[in-house]
Amino acid sequence: MRNTRYKTHEIAKQAGVSPASVSRAINHPELLSGESLEKIRATMQTMGYDVNEIFQTDSKEIILINCPQGTNPFYEEVLDGVISSAECNGYYTLLNYTELDENNIEDFLKMLQIAKIKGLIALSQLSVEILNKINSFVPVVQCCEFNDQSSLPYVSIDDYMAAKNAVKYLIAAGRRKIAFLNGPRHYKYARERLRGFMDALTEEHIAVPDEWIMHVPQIDYQMADTLISRVLSDDHKPDAVFAASDVLAAAVVNRAVYSDLKVPEDLMVIGFDNISLCQIVRPALTSVNQPKHKLGYTACEMLHEKLKGKTLKVNEVLLSTELVLRGSTEHQ
Repeated sequence: MRNTRYKTHEIAKQAGVSPASVSRAINHPELLSGESLEKIRATMQTMGYDVNEIFQTDSKEIILINCPQGTNPFYEEVLDGVISSAECNGYYTLLNYTELDENNIEDFLKMLQIAKIKGLIALSQLSVEILNKINSFVPVVQCCEFNDQSSLPYVSIDDYMAAKNAVKYLIAAGRRKIAFLNGPRHYKYARERLRGFMDALTEEHIAVPDEWIMHVPQIDYQMADTLISRVLSDDHKPDAVFAASDVLAAAVVNRAVYSDLKVPEDLMVIGFDNISLCQIVRPALTSVNQPKHKLGYTACEMLHEKLKGKTLKVNEVLLSTELVLRGSTEHQ
């Protein structure tokens, strides 16, 4: 009923308050003192308004999703999963893009209180100290990125094995000159995928030049193109590239075509995440599929259990991945 037409000025005149106060009473009663709110309620009742219906409180609680890398298309389906679970369980969701650190955590905690946030899903790796501070205010579930030194629950994948298996596929296909285009070093996924990449090569006694291990400061197509163009313009070229993101892998495929290299004949390419971009690139991109929607959905279900005061049956959840084969590694 909050979209009903009210005679705001008449109510304000009879209650002896400003029209703005009447508007706040109807739309944001938490912003008024109890005395002012009660005066406006009483006035509206004498004027014939159904105050019980007008001032009914919304029982839905709010959970916050902290996602500093929100521009990365990988997170679209993860967020869809969170929202699907939240709607099923009767929560509103808010999205926050702040990269949390020691300099802004106190302001963030104040925001949690002011906005009456009931729980948090963290989509970036946070320090144990920051996680503990947030958890002292509201329950926290880590999703995708997580801090394994924390006792707080998480849902993610095994980045190490997913990367290792992808590189082993390239080796089994006869490729031994394999480069790696990775994400920012400070992310756990980047460190784990690098470890998987290196172990797969080491086990097969394959060396990799230092310049073939590249890190972009963020998941960005142009940055990836700049890095891979240097490698592909050299006389000593890789015959395969493993990329820690489909966005990065798309840059590799397009740069290879521009450099008159045939994909997959001259250069095999594997990406990571299996986002919709994989089927737009030509040739279509082989990629490690993450269960993106399920990651977000599971994280929100875990948070819901905690908000209901239940003990989680499993505190640490690792979902399965699979390599989806397409034209960048296979002849179609």
